[in-house]
Amino acid sequence: MSGQPNADAKPEQPSRVGKFIQTYHSFLSTFVIGAAGLIATSIWQYRQSEIARRQAESQQQIAVTQAENSWRIERAEILSKNLQVLASSGESTVEQRYGVLLSLTRGNILDVELAVSYALELGKDNAEYMKSVLSNTPSKSYARLATAYELTCDQRFGVKREVALCKTDVHAARSEAIADLFEEETEAARKNKQPGPMVLLLDERDVKATPARLAWLFTPYLSTLYERRQWNEIANFEAYSTGAKLVAALVLGPARRHELIASSEVADVDKFHDTRVGWLIDYVTGASCDPDCKAKLTDMLLTFHGVAMGRFDQALLALLKRPRPEISFAVGRIHTRLLACQVDSDDLPALRDDVLVPALADALAVTPVDPKRIEELLSLVVLIPDPKPAASGGEQAAVQAWNQAIEKSRVVLKDDFKNAFTLRRAAAQNTRRNPTPTQKNAMFCSEPEVIAVDDEFAE
Repeated sequence: MSGQPNADAKPEQPSRVGKFIQTYHSFLSTFVIGAAGLIATSIWQYRQSEIARRQAESQQQIAVTQAENSWRIERAEILSKNLQVLASSGESTVEQRYGVLLSLTRGNILDVELAVSYALELGKDNAEYMKSVLSNTPSKSYARLATAYELTCDQRFGVKREVALCKTDVHAARSEAIADLFEEETEAARKNKQPGPMVLLLDERDVKATPARLAWLFTPYLSTLYERRQWNEIANFEAYSTGAKLVAALVLGPARRHELIASSEVADVDKFHDTRVGWLIDYVTGASCDPDCKAKLTDMLLTFHGVAMGRFDQALLALLKRPRPEISFAVGRIHTRLLACQVDSDDLPALRDDVLVPALADALAVTPVDPKRIEELLSLVVLIPDPKPAASGGEQAAVQAWNQAIEKSRVVLKDDFKNAFTLRRAAAQNTRRNPTPTQKNAMFCSEPEVIAVDDEFAE
């Protein structure tokens, strides 16, 4: 019948994969179970090793922390035992303080900033011991050392007197040692192609804020390069930054008085100085030097006027020709120093004849004449003695230039001349003789200097 299955039909044959599974099913089950077990075991072992590693790291970290804590405790004990020695002062404890401070610094027991502070205190009694400690203090702040550098009156004004303003002169040896340290470490940093102390010159604004201090700090280094005629190294110093170039111009611009050089060097050396003075003139009269910057640089130009052998005359003259708002601070600074006699009396004739009188003559030659500028310049002129007549040993040219400038000023100012010159000079002399308590601390005037101006009134 058609509904009956065909008895002759053959059963369906399994595929090769099926036949393999049917034949080796025991083997396959064993293999799969074994592989799964192996994988699980490997994962477990990996996790165990990670746990062990983390535990080892944790133990190591605990050991390091314990060691650090132990060292802190030990260091604190060491410091506590020596704190009384470090905190002492006076020459009687210098040797003891030096030994303790040097040992603690070399052993890295003392914090760097603390080591520097103690070293600077030590420097008040022995500058060489301070320098030794600082030389062994790594990663110290050069800005901190620069702040500790105190200018002497001779460095600030070119003259010194026994007045309260010069009290910091007692630390002159310490400041000199700091400058010597800067020289050594600047040279070492140069060899290692590192900035070293020159990092202080990177920001032009920082240099303009304290030009005198930074100039004196780098004077030993630059002077050594100059004396050895290491022109390339000087050029590299100047190329570091605008601030470095400004410092180099202030230090190396003036000619060296009494310097004996070979005749073959004269032209090159003169060109060397003139190049830096020319750059300084452009800088001090330029837009990047604001009124405060002009005042501070004018202060330095005035201090170095005598030793510059006339090279700074052009800079001062160029400044005094600038618009009055730009130089108000600078003129005020010159006035303060002349009023308080904070300029070497031997430099006054040259300052009068080569700067102030020519500046006044130039202002009188401008059309139209600015009476305010004439009054401003006269306020400086009245603070300096008149030139001696030729019969008394004065130079005829200087006397003639003075008389012409004064007479022209009288014509321009008319009735205001008396207030601008005669009465102002009398007021200045009264201030010198009877200064206020504040002015007295800064007054350098001796009686002969007061009389020298008082005897030369112009009617």
